[in-house]
Amino acid sequence: MTTDDNQTSHALIQSFRQMRHINLSGRKPVEGCTQAETMMLFILHRSMEEGSTGLKASVLSQIMRVTQPTVSQMVNVLEARGLVERTADTQDRRVVRIKLSEEGQRIIKVVLDAMYEGTKDLIRHLGEERTHLLIEMLNDVFQYYNERSPLCHRPDQTPSE
Repeated sequence: MTTDDNQTSHALIQSFRQMRHINLSGRKPVEGCTQAETMMLFILHRSMEEGSTGLKASVLSQIMRVTQPTVSQMVNVLEARGLVERTADTQDRRVVRIKLSEEGQRIIKVVLDAMYEGTKDLIRHLGEERTHLLIEMLNDVFQYYNERSPLCHRPDQTPSE
């Protein structure tokens, strides 16, 4: 590797490291929730957008890459706060599904609106053309690393039940 290659590699690594330290506008946990609980709320929101009647704890466990007891503990906390509901599956009464409550949906909408506002500020800063280029390049980076070390699931897909 040449000195130029090393400098470019160092600059790229430094850029990736800097991304971890920025506070993306609107990217904060739901008030009173841990980041993991917030992540669970967003996963449930996405599944409901796709028409799901709720997710099983095992599916949440896969998506979040945590144990089922951890998921159960988080669900207990979120259910006590009125943000999620447990319901029996319509096909198999032994299966329990977890979904956002009306209050959970309301809170996620508030958080999403704040995230979109922050994103709009970045788009105005970069301009449409550079924003689309950034999106394309970030997708390429994801695809490059995912081909070398695949994720259990893509962040934009829910594992099949």
